[in-house]
Amino acid sequence: MNLTLDETDRSEILRYLGYRGTGLTERIEEDLRRGVEIANGILRPAAVWKIYSLDYAEEGIKLNTTGCVLKGESIKKHLKEADRCALLCVTLGRDFDEEVERLMVKEPGLGVILNACGIQAVEKLADSLQREIDERVAPLKTGVRFSPGYGDLPLETQGDFIRLLNTEKTVGVRLNENYLMNPLKSVTAVCGLYEDGAVPLK
Repeated sequence: MNLTLDETDRSEILRYLGYRGTGLTERIEEDLRRGVEIANGILRPAAVWKIYSLDYAEEGIKLNTTGCVLKGESIKKHLKEADRCALLCVTLGRDFDEEVERLMVKEPGLGVILNACGIQAVEKLADSLQREIDERVAPLKTGVRFSPGYGDLPLETQGDFIRLLNTEKTVGVRLNENYLMNPLKSVTAVCGLYEDGAVPLK
């Protein structure tokens, strides 16, 4: 997938850095410019997704035939009225993590900015993937993303997502013993599928 940060991403990057449009010095402006430039040179975007039907049971929402059960009240509310879902994973690749780690030692200020660029980039990649899914499953449309660890959906659910999407082979994403992803700038999520025009609001 193609992915590039540009001027339209500036406000979100600054938001991740804690800025609200004030207090920007020339040095920060220059580091922001450099951060975006560096990011665009090391982005290695990759994505994978699959569609599953849903079965609502007492113990949670089952992704049929997979052995995966989505537990918790948050996900029940989030997927209300959906009978199918899209499971997805996106990543920026290991190069991005390595450059952030390097800069955190060599130029910490720039490293923090590059990290914020990565947060925006991986979210932008996930948005782009959802648009691609929408085109493939029309007239259905994906709802808002929901990831393991949000609300009361256990972080351990990450293991099922990684297994079902076979991310180690498809996009190079692995889990550690704490259910955290490597590369760090990766996102897994589930989205309900709805008739176009009936997608629940955020």
